[in-house]
Amino acid sequence: DRVIECLSKITESSRHLLGLINEVLDMARIESGKMTLAQEDFNLSDLVDNLITLTKPVLDEHKHNFDIHINHIEHEAVCGDSLRIQQVFVNLMSNAIKYTPDGGNITFSIEEKPNGFSELGCYEFTIEDNGIGMSPEFQKIMFDPFSRADDHRTTRVQGTGLGMAISRNIVNLMNGNIKVDSTLHKGTRITVTIYLELQEKEKEQDKNLMNLPVLVVDDDKTCCESTVATLKEIGIMGEWVLSGREAVERCYARHELKDDYFAVILDWKMPDMDGIETARQIRKRIGKEITIIVLTSYEFSEIEEEAKAAGVDAFIAKPLFRSRLTATLRQFTSSRKEKTARNYLEKLSESDYTGKRILLVEDNELNREIAVEILQMTGAEVEIAENGKIAVEKVEASPEGLYDLVFMDIQMPVMNGYEATAAIRSLPGEKGKLPIVAMTANAFAEDVQLAKNTGMNGHIAKPLDMDKLNDVLENWL
Repeated sequence: DRVIECLSKITESSRHLLGLINEVLDMARIESGKMTLAQEDFNLSDLVDNLITLTKPVLDEHKHNFDIHINHIEHEAVCGDSLRIQQVFVNLMSNAIKYTPDGGNITFSIEEKPNGFSELGCYEFTIEDNGIGMSPEFQKIMFDPFSRADDHRTTRVQGTGLGMAISRNIVNLMNGNIKVDSTLHKGTRITVTIYLELQEKEKEQDKNLMNLPVLVVDDDKTCCESTVATLKEIGIMGEWVLSGREAVERCYARHELKDDYFAVILDWKMPDMDGIETARQIRKRIGKEITIIVLTSYEFSEIEEEAKAAGVDAFIAKPLFRSRLTATLRQFTSSRKEKTARNYLEKLSESDYTGKRILLVEDNELNREIAVEILQMTGAEVEIAENGKIAVEKVEASPEGLYDLVFMDIQMPVMNGYEATAAIRSLPGEKGKLPIVAMTANAFAEDVQLAKNTGMNGHIAKPLDMDKLNDVLENWL
């Protein structure tokens, strides 16, 4: 237990140190005019999921109440620099968390605003808290680098005073703006407006879902109305009730008329009768005719076993985006059950790449040891090369098809990753077409682009994100 506690403190300190270094580097790039933005397709629902994953542990630690509101999002699939946008909101959220006394209220909301351009979406993100607020004097300088409020309540909180300066610069690069409304001792509301290109895919309507009857059960009327509105966009006929008891009665009444609902979407936390008890009662009176989906805030692992035993078929995490709702309901029209994988190392170790051979090119011994350990969990064989020159020689001397994938560090002595990739690409036959993925700490947008231009097939930033690594392995092996 003591060792685990020490390791978690080391991890926490390392993350903090990495954060400080990244912020100082970012500020240097901004000041020298070298910060550029990537343009890649992403979905707003993934952005919000990542934000929740990154901030949820700290929210729990401070016992804050956290709410997310999604208002009229017509276009979820957008194009822009999702990592930089995430950086802005992680900065703003961590300030709200740090400067709100324990047990406070924090709300995050997104709204798509009409803007008159068919190819651009205007998105307004709001983060509101009831924390310590800011004085009018500090609000005038809050975006200056290294500025922090001189207040006994803030000096004990870790930080560089760079987060807001970086956030504003990123938002400015996206032709957006940040507006701050804050009152000392009352709280702060920060509104960020950014413009994002829309992906060309129009919202599709699934023919199998058209006009299906679905019942929404939630004690929050606003939540019911917005869920039914989202269902309507998909083409589904939605109805809502405000309690579990009412839901059981409504389901039974339709069952008697031999006109069952296709699905019931239940909120997990409701007074009197919660979502799980409601599911149990519906199953008891109606049987297995109806699909039951539980709507939960964030992580549902704590209730998963009990809910499945009560007859729940699937879970959807709030906030409820259209794409997420469509994907879940679609499973039950095609009778595919959802896959939940919460532990990403477990997901990796479940993969079986026996018989596949990976060449890992990395000059740092510790990084090599960790990467080999992780990759071997999948059953793949891993060979190592300490620099680019050794890697090129190994590929050149190998029989055709020996290696299935190369992970290439960029900064190495003798021959760097870009040079080694160019050399491998010039080899004849299949060897020259070997999939090469950069595995590097060079994680700026232009580094990713440079890796592609040099002939690499992908890019993973260090420290390794296991989900991304898993995706790369699935894609190439």
